[in-house]
Amino acid sequence: MSQSYTHEKKHAFEKVFFSLPAQLTAVAFLAGMVLYTALLSGYAPVHDALHELRHALMFIPCH
Repeated sequence: MSQSYTHEKKHAFEKVFFSLPAQLTAVAFLAGMVLYTALLSGYAPVHDALHELRHALMFIPCH
């Protein structure tokens, strides 16, 4: 008396998710934009907050 149950209902939200390569590309792009903005920004509040880090990395000219 073995019973097996299968769930065959398809959900609409399955089409929202991207493939793994697209997800990895999006994450890499967003991470790159955050790093670029944080480390190379000329905007004074961001520059002042990360000034010591920029000097510690020694490859990002600051002044």
